[in-house]
Amino acid sequence: MLTVIVPATSANLGPGFDTLGLALSLYNRFTVRERSDGRNLTIARGEGAELLDGTPDNMVLRAAKSLYDTASLPFPGWELTITSEIPLARGLGSSASAVVGGLVAANALLGDRFDPSEILAHASALEGHPDNVAPALMGGLRVALEISGRVIAPPLGFQALPEFVMAVPEFELSTDLARKALPDVISRQDAVYNIARVTLLTTALASGQLEWLADALSDRLHEPYRRALVPGMDAVTRAALGEGAWGVTLSGAGPTLLGWCRPGRGAQVAEAMESAWRAEGVAARARMISVDRSGTRIERE
Repeated sequence: MLTVIVPATSANLGPGFDTLGLALSLYNRFTVRERSDGRNLTIARGEGAELLDGTPDNMVLRAAKSLYDTASLPFPGWELTITSEIPLARGLGSSASAVVGGLVAANALLGDRFDPSEILAHASALEGHPDNVAPALMGGLRVALEISGRVIAPPLGFQALPEFVMAVPEFELSTDLARKALPDVISRQDAVYNIARVTLLTTALASGQLEWLADALSDRLHEPYRRALVPGMDAVTRAALGEGAWGVTLSGAGPTLLGWCRPGRGAQVAEAMESAWRAEGVAARARMISVDRSGTRIERE
């Protein structure tokens, strides 16, 4: 029996659309025991448990089976226990955690037949893009992209990080719906706008000049089009800025918002974001959260 522990992620980070991702200290745990009868059973606890408990097929199991198929071996069937902290459909990488958890557990049971780069490529293919699976697998801040059929996801170094606040509303937002809100064509001006800001963002973190974040976190490629799908986003952002956040970014496809805060202001920003959403008639939970630097890990019993 083994347990795979996978962190949540926040992708895009404002101007880094479909390329930047950050691992967060919120975790899903996947405990796996091989069965002798070849059948699957899922036991779920925590976030979204009512949707997964008792199901014989889910994203974790499908990912695991796909790796056995790649190895040309029969899938033995698992008893899978999911203990989830990551909310579903909130832009925090719950589906990426399931894919990574299934692949890493399967690879461990296969005797580590596949190396980390192969697991990353397989996870990216299943998820459809690498910006969430890369930090979920390897931790930290990553730039992830596909080049000539390969997925690379080098870490981005940083001299300093802001305090982060994760504000999670009670409503869900599907990634598919958020994708459909995006235009097929963007202007050259908007492309230049984002290139400049994602460069400033990575430079601010690498140099420790965090005050540059006030200008670096804005975006023209996805957030303006998704804003209407996140009721209260403008009010919550204004409240965060008023209490000492440098900026607020949509986490992945949303609706979770990530506050980038001046040191010592995280608690105040969290309270302001939660209160602002409540004033808009939206129940929400806001809390400070740190960066996970290790990525996925395995505990064996």
